[in-house]
Order: sequence, then C-alpha cells, then structure tokens
Amino acid sequence: MSFRDIYGHEKKIEIIRKTLAQNRVGHAYLFSGSQAIGKRTLAGEWIKALNCEKVDDLGDSCGECASCRKIGHESHPDIFSVEADGQFIRIDAIREIQKRVKCKPLEARIRAFIIDNADKMNDQAANALLKMLEEPSPSNILILVTARPYSLPQTIVSRCQHMRFNPLSSEAVAKFLVERMGMDNKQALLLAALSGGSIGNALELNKEDIVAYRTELLSLLSMTHTEDPFSLINFASFLGQGKKEIRQGLNILKTFFRDALVFKEVRHDKMLINQDHSSFIAACASRLSGEQILQNIAQVEKAGEILDQNVNKSLTLETMAFKLNY
Repeated sequence: MSFRDIYGHEKKIEIIRKTLAQNRVGHAYLFSGSQAIGKRTLAGEWIKALNCEKVDDLGDSCGECASCRKIGHESHPDIFSVEADGQFIRIDAIREIQKRVKCKPLEARIRAFIIDNADKMNDQAANALLKMLEEPSPSNILILVTARPYSLPQTIVSRCQHMRFNPLSSEAVAKFLVERMGMDNKQALLLAALSGGSIGNALELNKEDIVAYRTELLSLLSMTHTEDPFSLINFASFLGQGKKEIRQGLNILKTFFRDALVFKEVRHDKMLINQDHSSFIAACASRLSGEQILQNIAQVEKAGEILDQNVNKSLTLETMAFKLNY
C-alpha cells in the first residue's frame, strides 16, 4: 500500500509529498477529524515513505524493501504505536517514548511514534508529552491522531503542525467499496451515503446488514399516517433507543427525503440512493412540495443535534415524527 492506494484526502497527501520532496519534516503533527476516515492509515503510510529504501519520485513507498515490509507487519524496531490502556493513555507510555528518543534509531532514517486517540491521555501523560514537545529530538517524528482535538491541552496543539481531515466524499467511499470490497454499485452508494464520509463506518454498516434495516424502516414509513398518532409513535419507537441505531435510522431518513427532493426536480431514478424504493420516493415527491421536503430534512437533522445533547430519546423522536410531512 502507498499514497496512491488511499482514497480521498488528496490535499493532505500533496502536503505530505511536498515535505518529503523538500526534506522539511517537522517533529510533531496533529491529525484530527472524524473517526475512521483514514487519519491513522495516512500517518502509517507517511512513516513508511519516510523510511522506504526505494521511495519513488512522488514520495510513494515501494512496499517491498525490508523497511516497508517490517512496518507493514508492525515489526519495525523504530516504529511505535501508542494506544489507550483501558480508558486512558497513561504516563508510563509517554515515559517510554521519552526514553527512546534519547537514543539514535536502530534502523530507521526517522524513528516514529503514533499516539492514537491522543485525547485519551490523562493529565500526567499530557504534561509529560508537552515537556517532550518543548525539547524536540532529531531523527524522531511524533504524530497525534484524534477525533477530539478540543480535548487536548491547547499547549500541546500549538506545538504540533495541525492537519485537519474532512470526511470523505460519498463518491470516494463508494469507489473504495466497489474497487476494494467488490460490492455492487447500488449497495456501495447506499452505504457511502450513510457512512458520514467514513470508509470504516461503511464497512461496519455492511456487517450490520443496514440494507435490511433500511427496508424495514422505509416500509414502516410508507404505512405511517400523520393523522394517526399511534402509527407515528410506533414509527418513532422503531428507530430504537441506542444512539448508534438511532443515528443510522436518521441517516436513512435523510437519504430518503434527499431522494424525494432529487426526484421532484429530475423526474427519474438514476440519481437516487434508494433506487429500489423509487415508487415510494416518487409518490412522496408528488405529494409534497419542495419546501415540505426540505423541512423534513431539517427536522431529521434537528433531532440528531438534540440527541447529541443526551436528552430524552423517545420524546425527541416522537416530536420529530409528529412534525414530518409524508
């Protein structure tokens, strides 16, 4: 694997390639962005390229030399990954880094440390890391990876070169699923639309058979009537109680109403995510105005935002159901 094999994040890869070409690699970086969008993968490929014995003109690692093979098998003596021990990353893990940076690398051109979920450092570990960032050592690179950069002390953030990762486009996620996982195009498009720009999420959704859940949800939606309070409450309860399940259901609703809006404009199903429900989508599009469909999307998004505040789930979903137009 090399930079060429990474889907999306083209701008970040371009920046990294420039640092390689100009030999201007800093001592500490912070990779931040949503979970499972490729931050850790890109960090690993950068480290591989930094130490590759046959790196090409674009800065891509060969994947075949001794260094690349060792890094790929996680057996390189100078490449380290630090993760939480239970709930926290503790000071002992940071002290181990401090001990190693005092010595020259055994084999690598640049010794590398990746601290995954760096926001999980406890106060002692964060203070120890800060001291190390204030006194950088040559021939070492430290990459902090996190989905919650705001949870890190600002003193640490300010001493790292910060690279902010955006979620991948649906097209990039779908392309990965088709080319790497051998999925058919329709399923790939659906999973990509529900993934939130994360290949990891898309793969997890596929394991959970989100397609079957979506079919049940949209079938129930088609039988729900705004004048029947019991059917609305039943629909809201179907969305579940767990945050993860509810989030999936809300994302499915957003793709459905998005499809209704698209169909209302173009009058064909080639651009629909839920193409196998095109007749229901067409009926909804003909029954509702564009403004009503947009209001539905806004209500679903609002419900998701409220749920993030740890409020009553059932009441939030029931309120949303009563405000939707069908």
